Amino acid sequence: MVKIAKLHIDGMHCSACSASIQSNLEKNSSILNTKINTISGKAKISYEESQISEQKIIELITSYGFPASKDNSKEREMAYIQGLKTRLLVAIPCFLVIFVLHMGGFHSFWSSAAELLLASVAQFYCAMPFYKGSMSFFETKVADMNVLIALGSSVAYLYSVYLFFSGAKGYYFEGSASVICFVLLGEYLKSKAKKSASEELEVLAKILPPKARLLKEDKKEWVAINTIKKGDKCLVVSGEKIPLDGKIIQGEAEVSSAHINGEELPSVLREGSEVIGGSVVINGEIIVESSKDSSDFFVYEMLDLLELSQTQKPPIGILADKIASVFVPCIVLLALVAFLFWLQESFAFALSIAASILVVSCPCALGLAVPLAIVCASMRAKRNEILIKSPDVYEKAKQIKFMVFDKTGTLTKGEIIVQKADIFGDKKEILSLSKAMQEDNPHPIGKAILEYTKEFTTHVVLQKKEYLITKGVKAVFNQEEYYLGSLAWIQEILGKKDIVKQEEGVVALCNKKELLAVFYLKDSLRKDAKEVIDCIKNLGIVPVILSGDNLASVEKIAQELGIKEYFAQTTPLQKSQKIGELKKLGGVCFVGDGINDALALEESSFGISFASATELAKEIGDVLLLKDDLKGIVEVFKISFATLKNIKENLFFAYVYNVVLIPIAAGVLYPFVGIVLQPSLAGAAMAFSSVSVVLNALRISRLKL
Repeated sequence: MVKIAKLHIDGMHCSACSASIQSNLEKNSSILNTKINTISGKAKISYEESQISEQKIIELITSYGFPASKDNSKEREMAYIQGLKTRLLVAIPCFLVIFVLHMGGFHSFWSSAAELLLASVAQFYCAMPFYKGSMSFFETKVADMNVLIALGSSVAYLYSVYLFFSGAKGYYFEGSASVICFVLLGEYLKSKAKKSASEELEVLAKILPPKARLLKEDKKEWVAINTIKKGDKCLVVSGEKIPLDGKIIQGEAEVSSAHINGEELPSVLREGSEVIGGSVVINGEIIVESSKDSSDFFVYEMLDLLELSQTQKPPIGILADKIASVFVPCIVLLALVAFLFWLQESFAFALSIAASILVVSCPCALGLAVPLAIVCASMRAKRNEILIKSPDVYEKAKQIKFMVFDKTGTLTKGEIIVQKADIFGDKKEILSLSKAMQEDNPHPIGKAILEYTKEFTTHVVLQKKEYLITKGVKAVFNQEEYYLGSLAWIQEILGKKDIVKQEEGVVALCNKKELLAVFYLKDSLRKDAKEVIDCIKNLGIVPVILSGDNLASVEKIAQELGIKEYFAQTTPLQKSQKIGELKKLGGVCFVGDGINDALALEESSFGISFASATELAKEIGDVLLLKDDLKGIVEVFKISFATLKNIKENLFFAYVYNVVLIPIAAGVLYPFVGIVLQPSLAGAAMAFSSVSVVLNALRISRLKL
């Protein structure tokens, strides 16, 4: 029988780590399929239960140097993060003191001894996770970042120890400590991000209420929703969330599914209508029969799809695999060959050559090149109230060909407003009556009319008021009946048709004799929407609307904004599929704010959401605009373009020293001109490479938008 193990894996630094785990696991014929996400630390492993157990798989992964546990083991994850934090808090002061002693000209025996002591603490305590991880090389025969970090810091440290006990000067303790300090900081921040990524999907499950009111043999019984089976019948009344997917078998109600399908107005559902768990009953009472078991509900299907999408390897992972698998063995081999070649001179000379190669190849600048640019860019974005959560955004922004917008709550405010009103009679009296009829009405249209009439404070006392599902409000005032609601209902009462030209988004007020008022409704457009769309077009990006709302509403907004491509009445799955189709033509950025947008946000090249969005959209989106301003979208692209350029410059500064100095460090010039790169100069070159990268990255902080 095939089973799936959902595991959490600690200690992965890059895609090479996950690749080594995956390749070694799949050598076992009992393991059928492996999906590992380096960022979240999650793994889904299909295996043949009769041949291997989940515990054995956990032991195998752990033996490779990556502690594995069941995915529900939060304690181990927290312990790992706390361990990193503790080591980081030790590494930072160790590095700072060593740096001050080294750069401050303190070269006495005791200052050197202090450097040795502090560097030893950093090397044997703070760097322990990297040493443990590098042990996987002996199991997997794959060199990952753990090997690179352990080797780079160890060579600088061990050569410095050799110099200390031989009485020489020119130590590199600050080099070994800085590697450990910076990498630990990056690993800690990444692990915190992993924890956040593992928690983001938990938001989705909270869409459903924890319990449902089931009808069993004419009795009402509250049960946990995870116990619901196909065929169970559930009673849902006004103000409650529908806890299951199914079909209405009795009753009638206005149901809001705004977070599911993007529609800003509730729908009237009757017997035979299908409903989705998480929708809210605004008015009415219904009995719903479950069409599936709880494990198959729409919300949980979305959860599975999102988890699956998170296990896909990003394109940059392929490059990281190649660099990690080629760079480390080549440098080690070169250092070994150079050491053996120069033994003819002397052991000390050969060791100096080998140390110079390894020190000048130390990945400090290479390790800083990308993350430092990203940190500076993220800080610059934060100043403009933009939170860029995924570093991939900086790389992918240049590839974007389509900018896909959800409509409701994104291009529009997601709020129904009264655009204008035609009043036939005493304006103050009619609007005061309308206000009284809509007080305490939770319906979005009722709220819109209340907002429009809030300045009319004449107190009106109604003798009677009744809400009629699908129609509106019926009230008695001064012994006369008044009706405020849908245009079709008002026309039926008056016995007239075509009382207004526009029928879309209209409600009216009348008595039994005459029409008193007509309210024209609209979803308000964001004030900066048109300007932003024009800017996006200027960047060579095609704007597209992808909405769950009705065609007339979407078409109207598209025309106002000058958007030629738009799609209406799309389900969450259809949105995701459409994004997939567009991605075949180029990169796609999706901007949305609802639960219905979660799959589309994940499917897109990268997603942008708002601080005012639903919790899930905020977690899933790669970029979060903290200010309720669409202009932040354009700023994201400007920052990303500048950052990608800066990263390429940083990589040049990081690599140019290696390309030029590694041959010199290997002694290529020594037979001809007698020049050899001393380890101290190699350390200085390595430091200068890092300084170049730092200074260049800091330029992003001064970027003008």
